[in-house]
Amino acid sequence: MVKKLFLVMVLFVGINSFAQEVDFGFQAGYANVRISEKASGYSLSENESGFYLGFLADFHLNENWHIQPSVNYMRAKEVNFLSVPVLAQYYIAESGFFVQAGPQATFILEDVEINTVGLDAAFGVGYHIDENFFIDARYGVELTNRYSSDDFYGDTKARLNTLNIGVGYKF
Repeated sequence: MVKKLFLVMVLFVGINSFAQEVDFGFQAGYANVRISEKASGYSLSENESGFYLGFLADFHLNENWHIQPSVNYMRAKEVNFLSVPVLAQYYIAESGFFVQAGPQATFILEDVEINTVGLDAAFGVGYHIDENFFIDARYGVELTNRYSSDDFYGDTKARLNTLNIGVGYKF
């Protein structure tokens, strides 16, 4: 876990060397976690709602391109998560709208019987209401299997997909 957080810090420093301007901020909103399991031809899925809140850095590479890493605490049905997306954002011609995509690491902060670390492909949209306030929505599709094949039958798979809809403030 410490090595992964160190890697995120190195990434922040590396991006900062290319950025022309950096904004910091915070974000919060609605979170939904979809847990899906498949084994031996059967599948089961369950949605749990909650909230998220976190801090972000917005590195302006140029007028249209930004890199926005963030660290977010999520809670859904008494389960605590840490979400660390690093999103490339493209701002659409001075409209305030942007699209975003990139990798996202999701950590379960509980003692559970599945793997606590997962890697997602995240994508979404957003809109800057003014210079400081924005709204956004993003969906994370997990690429990794939360079950290790040693613990369960080889065809057992578990994934956590996330949906975040919220508001943020940059200063």
